[in-house]
Amino acid sequence: MSRRTFYIIAAIWFILVVIAVAASFLPVVDPATQAEVRKYLAFVVIIGALCLMLIRKRVK
Repeated sequence: MSRRTFYIIAAIWFILVVIAVAASFLPVVDPATQAEVRKYLAFVVIIGALCLMLIRKRVK
């Protein structure tokens, strides 16, 4: 995997995490969705970070 591909994957993951954090705290989103997003937010961040660390080892 090239370094450029890794940076693209990392940027997409970061954008998705920012969207998830915004969805869990903005008042525009209904409370049921906020609660559901907050329930899985830590799981998504931890698993995503671990995956990026494992992918980083494969970058040339």
